[in-house]
Amino acid sequence: MRQRFQRNKRYRMSLAAGFLVLLLCLAGCNPKDMNGVTAQASGQEQQLNEASPQEQALGSLNLHYLDVGQGNAVLAESQGRYMLIDGGARKASSFVVSYLEKQGVKELDYLLISHFDEDHLAGAIGALHKFPVKQLITPDYETDSSIYQSYAEVVKEKQYQAIHPKVGDEFTFGTATFRIISPTVYGHEDENQDSVGIVLKNGENEFFIGGDIGLESEKEILNAGIDIQADVMMMNHHGSHVSDDFLHAVNPDYAVISCGADNRYGHPRQDTVELLEKEQIPLFRTDKQGTIDISSNGKDITFAQEPCNDYTPGTRSSDSQQEEAAGSMENAGPEDCDYVLNAHTKKIHLPECASVKTMDEDNKEYYKGDKQELLDNGYTACGNCKP
Repeated sequence: MRQRFQRNKRYRMSLAAGFLVLLLCLAGCNPKDMNGVTAQASGQEQQLNEASPQEQALGSLNLHYLDVGQGNAVLAESQGRYMLIDGGARKASSFVVSYLEKQGVKELDYLLISHFDEDHLAGAIGALHKFPVKQLITPDYETDSSIYQSYAEVVKEKQYQAIHPKVGDEFTFGTATFRIISPTVYGHEDENQDSVGIVLKNGENEFFIGGDIGLESEKEILNAGIDIQADVMMMNHHGSHVSDDFLHAVNPDYAVISCGADNRYGHPRQDTVELLEKEQIPLFRTDKQGTIDISSNGKDITFAQEPCNDYTPGTRSSDSQQEEAAGSMENAGPEDCDYVLNAHTKKIHLPECASVKTMDEDNKEYYKGDKQELLDNGYTACGNCKP
């Protein structure tokens, strides 16, 4: 069964019908004719909509939120034009390439890499090897990871020149457009906050895709007054924490979470799914439903499957806990620690450091002991609080 969503159409139809009923009643309309009035109102409203030159020019936009496990990858198509947003982790790379081939992709008009974490970048590297790319879009930073070096090598080999867009930049894509909404600034300690986020628009339909932005970048976007309202929201950072204010600013009618089953991070977070359930936002999840297919004709959004509406948070299995603990230096709680560590950036902070307040809760670890041991294990000191 295919579920359809018609934004504001019911309100417009009701308004048109009510106006015509009022006119006919003033003219002495017989109550027996009321059914005919409603039909005429609906027909006239439809005719007015069809007469709009802007809507006549609308075409289709198809979105595939790929099931790449613990990662992100979205394929978008409009009028035979293709865009890939991220590509998932290494183990999903061959699946992504195969999926694109089955969809008839010969070249990519856009390849947008939100940021350079492995679970977004690795599959994109596979796509760079396989398909010609007209325009490569990435954030404006570099990193020293091995996966980034692999990316840099293929970009050099293909002689691509990536562009680093600014907030407000807009790109045409078939009958659709996409607008850059983040990052407002660069230089965050956590590179997730430097994710390139977009709102993809086709006619009246809008889709939010924000990579791994977290609370710090969310606050910057809200403070900048950027329009992020969308009908469908791909939840940030695989269903990690989202603020009430940010969710309300997007104000989505539907939410999509891309995460892996039994992932070691416990995504999606309990507070996130509880907020979605509280706001009664229908939910799609790749870990529960596989690839999520959505299409837009510029007025209506059609889903290939019903939302699962599974608001169960992620859990960490014993194996995952052992795997995570093997690389963790956490040995204390927030009340008795000497340092707060960022497990993602490997930074050492004093507990009162301002960066700790904006750090993603998923990345916080608490450590009591000698700082030298942390340095010996690859951690580096925060440049602000200088522990």
